[in-house]
Amino acid sequence: MADPFSIVAGTAGVLDICWRVGAYLAKVKTAAGRIERDLVALSFEVNSLITVNESIRTLWQVNGEKTLEVLSPDTERIEELWQDVKLSVFGCREVMARLALLVEEVIGQDGIAVQGKRDGLKKVLRKQGRDDEIQEIRQNLNSHQNGLNLALSALNLCYVRSSQTSNDRHLDLLSRQVEDWGFKLKHELTAIRSNVAKDNDKVRNIHLAPILVLTLAQAKSPTTAAAAKLAAELSLNKHFYIPRAVSSMFTGKTDLLDDLRHTLFEASDSLETKHVQKRFIIYGLAGSGKTEFCCKFAQDNRQSFWGVFWINASSPQSAQHTYSIISQAGGVEPNERAAKDWLANLDRPWLLLIDNADDLDTPLDKFFPEGDRGIILVTTRNPLNRMHGTVGEGSYHFEKLGEAEANDLLLRAACEPLPWSDTARAYAAKIAERLGFLALAVLQAGKAIAKHMATLGNYLEVYDRSWQRIRQLRKKPPGKGSRDLTVNMNVYSSYEIIFRGLEATDSVTTHDAVQLIKMFSFLSWESLRIDVLTTSVEHPRLLVQHDKEEAAKSTDKLGKGSKPWRQKVKDWVIWAAMTLQADRTGPLLPDDADFVVTVLRDENHDFDEDRLLDALDQLNQLSLIYYQEATESYSMHPLIHTWVRERPQMSTSEQALWCQAASTTLSQSILLPPLDTLKSAVALQRHLLPHISRVLEYQKNIDKVLTENRENRKKIWPALTSTFGRLQAVESAKFSLIYLQNGYFSEAEILQVKTREFVISRLGMDHVAARRITLFLAVTYHLQMRNNKAALLQEEVLEACKAHLGPRDPETLKAVSTLGASRRFQGRFKESRELFEEAIEGMTATLGAQHEDTLTAIDNLGRLKWMYLQYSDAREHHSKAVEGMTKLDDMGPLHEKTLVAKENLAMACLSFEGTILVDEPSALDLMTEVLQERRERLGKEHPWTLYAILNLARVKSGLGNYIEAEGLIRTALPIARRNLGDNHFGTLAATTHLAQTLARQSRFDEAEDMFTDVVQRQRYEASARDDGEHPDRIGALWFLTQCYQAHGKIDDALRVCKELVEAVSTIGGQGLGLLHPFAEKLQKRCEELESLKTQNAESSTGMELVPA
Repeated sequence: MADPFSIVAGTAGVLDICWRVGAYLAKVKTAAGRIERDLVALSFEVNSLITVNESIRTLWQVNGEKTLEVLSPDTERIEELWQDVKLSVFGCREVMARLALLVEEVIGQDGIAVQGKRDGLKKVLRKQGRDDEIQEIRQNLNSHQNGLNLALSALNLCYVRSSQTSNDRHLDLLSRQVEDWGFKLKHELTAIRSNVAKDNDKVRNIHLAPILVLTLAQAKSPTTAAAAKLAAELSLNKHFYIPRAVSSMFTGKTDLLDDLRHTLFEASDSLETKHVQKRFIIYGLAGSGKTEFCCKFAQDNRQSFWGVFWINASSPQSAQHTYSIISQAGGVEPNERAAKDWLANLDRPWLLLIDNADDLDTPLDKFFPEGDRGIILVTTRNPLNRMHGTVGEGSYHFEKLGEAEANDLLLRAACEPLPWSDTARAYAAKIAERLGFLALAVLQAGKAIAKHMATLGNYLEVYDRSWQRIRQLRKKPPGKGSRDLTVNMNVYSSYEIIFRGLEATDSVTTHDAVQLIKMFSFLSWESLRIDVLTTSVEHPRLLVQHDKEEAAKSTDKLGKGSKPWRQKVKDWVIWAAMTLQADRTGPLLPDDADFVVTVLRDENHDFDEDRLLDALDQLNQLSLIYYQEATESYSMHPLIHTWVRERPQMSTSEQALWCQAASTTLSQSILLPPLDTLKSAVALQRHLLPHISRVLEYQKNIDKVLTENRENRKKIWPALTSTFGRLQAVESAKFSLIYLQNGYFSEAEILQVKTREFVISRLGMDHVAARRITLFLAVTYHLQMRNNKAALLQEEVLEACKAHLGPRDPETLKAVSTLGASRRFQGRFKESRELFEEAIEGMTATLGAQHEDTLTAIDNLGRLKWMYLQYSDAREHHSKAVEGMTKLDDMGPLHEKTLVAKENLAMACLSFEGTILVDEPSALDLMTEVLQERRERLGKEHPWTLYAILNLARVKSGLGNYIEAEGLIRTALPIARRNLGDNHFGTLAATTHLAQTLARQSRFDEAEDMFTDVVQRQRYEASARDDGEHPDRIGALWFLTQCYQAHGKIDDALRVCKELVEAVSTIGGQGLGLLHPFAEKLQKRCEELESLKTQNAESSTGMELVPA
């Protein structure tokens, strides 16, 4: 261990000289402007040295002695580092002593102040005579400073690790400290190595030779060696998500990788790029290795980033999906806005790969997170995107591999045994040249040779035949994309050799592989998880079992005579119609696959998962697909994905069949309610979205071509046509569920409307399927804040249930309760109360008082009671719901409906104005529990979580904790605006209650601005009836009235109060609003304001009469 006195004394000596020299330099700068410009950089070096020496002295005083008492894995390393610190400090002191003498000589005997022009000139001349020496001292100081900073980071890291192993009470904080110091250590090591690399270029400069020796010595010092070893032990990367693993055959471009590393990491220290997001663009031909290069860079520098992420920018939809995957790392809502916002505010180093940004209609900067944090690499075929590069050269242009690189890649891919003969090299050179040295084409050629589909000697003959065959089969005239097809012909021809080789091989595995890759070409080319394929077999089994159980229940029900005989006959007629109208198309796929590839068929429960894995492995070996171990999924190169789908040999009718096979596979992996809550179904919700979007896009394009072909056909002849039948209706319903679960409400609506129209046209509203899809569509409208349209659909369902099932059927009563909830949202309170009371009475009689549906209706009625200001009745209803739901085996205390009831109970402890009424049970405890459970189960940005944050803030505000309440709402409100929109009822409610909290703190101007914005009528028009207002807007107007009155703005308060009177009189229609208890409260407030206005007027008049 270094001598304690030596460390303290050494740093003290350095600091003493630094302070003295720093004072000299400050005075010199004041005395002579020219000298100031020359010595300003030296002043920075001295000040930086003061900082690092003070840090070292503090670190020694706090931790240095502990090393002797506490053993840790880093004890020996700590001792070595302190020894090197001691040597560096003494070396630093010597350099500073030289600098002190130099400064005194420059100043001269006449002192610091400049005595006239002659004295100033003397000082300048003396300084110029020592320029070389000053430059050398600066470099020495910078070198010592880097060494000491490196030692400081390494020592801090060692001490933090020691604390982590000895005390586990603060592991999370300590782990974060280890990461922070680890990244700092790695950055400083990179900087030192970069300095050595730059100085090696200057080795011939005699003037800089001493500096180079010092820099090289620093790079080889014990501190650097210990720090490098310590850094190598750290595993700092927590997230690593790239499109595919780097191929073991990656070759070439090592110089560009080194240059990019230097550019990106050194850019952090550049003044020009310090506050600019570091972006670099890789552009060039498809198949030229752009993505592989970026993946290689990410892999090589993985430990320099806390997170490495990737998005597929080939389309806005694909980018949205891959950003939703990134959002999981941050625990935010699964959408693009949330993920970008998280990255923009992440204070740890991250790398983002934006891949295949080729869409000319989508600006590249749309994909960038805001701010200056992070490093972004972009791959694109569009050269105009170069403008977005911000560091170094800004971009690289990839056209083709070098000749030697291409030859090596081909021979390695072909598994040619080493050492390579001259003959093999000559063949490889000819093949690579013919393929234009394009990386993907060369790789595919090597794979074909390795699989004995050709040889090195005859590959070009096979390739030429393949190229000619493609050319002859391409009967379509050149159009959109024809240039790309010509440019990529080398890749396509190479691929065609492999594909034809697969087709020619007579084995089960290759047959399955061909079918799978044809089906994959109609899905998204990235991230196809294995469980999509396996659940497409397993989930239909679950559905069959569920249908059997439901059929048994239905039989029991019919046996009890629950339906009249006329209704039974009507049900039989509907069943017969469905049977007669069912799709009767014959087997369309090879081997009678019936829309399912052979390997995924499960006719006799004989699905063989090993057979599936064998086929996938076959495709992976040929590099036709790539396996991603981290996500257990497969991806395809976009060029291969396009070529499989667009091969000249694949007719439009065959495209339609394989597209339907892809659609059927996706559909079978999706479960509809109530089975959609199963773990296997939930796991797929986010992942299926890009595949559904792709298959629907391809179906639309194919349908368009089929329609055009039919219209252009001159002779009457049977032709394949696109139809929307029972199969398509089921698929549309399932796909709409995935869109809905991912927040794509408009897309879900389009599919649901189409499905509903088909079902109703075939079956009418009497059939349960028609009623279910109608209620499903109503939920979508409700989530879009289109509550009026939702209520109209619910009315239609209720009328159908009454006519078909009778008024006391459980389905009818549930429809009554559902409509009651919508009426409450519309502000039609009288109707809502009547519907809830009807539902509760009927459910209690038929299902029992403790049934889930009964308790849910009771809880909903409690919310309505609160809106009638009947707080005690509201608490009674909510308490009954909580107690009942907690006891049910199927629900329990943590079921989402139970949590909703607890949340409602907590809110019933508050008055309409937000004051606490009772505290038994504790409203604060209830809301804290609800929020904690939702954060753990749903995530911190889920709408229900945000709603819980708002209600917890309301409770805190009611208790007088205004600062805490404000902080909670300000945390959640930006997320709500980003994820839900400005006019969502949750966003509007949060803004209203934030303004109310501000008003309670007498921050009236801020509150009034928010209230004025939130009460705009158009924000609520989608939920308010034509003859009435929305209750949320009325609440906001009431709070605005209170704010104006408290602020002394009586006229404004009275104006808003009168507007409120008119709004309340129309709510619910037919003057029902005037019967609400709130109307009486409002009338009293108007009278109070009128009285205050009169008093103010009299007071003003009295003041005017007082003589001056």
